[in-house]
Amino acid sequence: MLASVADFVFCGLLSNGFITAVIIMEWAKSRSLAACEQLLLSLGVSNIFATIVLSLNLFYLNVKIIFSNTFILLVYHSFCYVVVFIRYWLTAWLCVFYCVKILNSTHSFFLWWKMRISRLVPRLIVGSCVISFLVSFFIALTISIQLQSNKTANITNTTEVRKMEELSKNANIFFLIIGSTCPLLIVFFCSVLVVASLCRHACKMTSEESNLRNLQTEAHVKAARTVLSLLVLYISFYMLQTLGSVLEFQKNLISFLMCFIVMLIYAPVQAAILVLSNPKLKQIASRMLSRAKS
Repeated sequence: MLASVADFVFCGLLSNGFITAVIIMEWAKSRSLAACEQLLLSLGVSNIFATIVLSLNLFYLNVKIIFSNTFILLVYHSFCYVVVFIRYWLTAWLCVFYCVKILNSTHSFFLWWKMRISRLVPRLIVGSCVISFLVSFFIALTISIQLQSNKTANITNTTEVRKMEELSKNANIFFLIIGSTCPLLIVFFCSVLVVASLCRHACKMTSEESNLRNLQTEAHVKAARTVLSLLVLYISFYMLQTLGSVLEFQKNLISFLMCFIVMLIYAPVQAAILVLSNPKLKQIASRMLSRAKS
């Protein structure tokens, strides 16, 4: 089991570290980043932190020994919420970006997004971070207030830590609904729009414009493949997170740990999807693999 955990953690850190390093080097060269690259960089960094957080959760017994102080444990849980919350929303915004870029619609709402999406991406990233910190701060503040109200003169530090853990489990339900379900609905909605656009585009293909249509169809297929892959990955992670929360309530430690081990696959798989969907990252990765083989 430990070997599998180490492999998943290593793959997650290596794959997302690759994305982060490549985009940062490109940023240093060109002094600017495209909107899509900003999202990829943010996702790479968030996946690195999420992998570290999930790894700590797997060794939670040791973490509890280290974080015997309730304040430090509260900060740790808050950081977990921030990292996972940001990753969910960044995935949603990446799907929105692909959807807006590929979708051909005369509706004023989509035209507004298409004209402004590149300028909105930095604001969406910053907004996701700010909202994530605010939600995590609200959860931490609520837990802290409840701890203070339940605190008595004869309560021990161990009892206080256990009480905080119970409160954090209740906070997981709130986080699961607000932090996970809303981005999931956005990803699902974008997937439906992209697939519907692809089907509509395929029906309108004509032999006179075959070359142009083939290029447009290829772009549609790539966008649909990327968004659907992210949707399947997101749903899988969402189901495992929900199952993990239920098992945590039932104190089924073995099954709970198994869920977290499988959840570690999310970061390397998402990194693979991002690399395959980006021509620049795909080219650099292929070049590095060919050099490694030779």
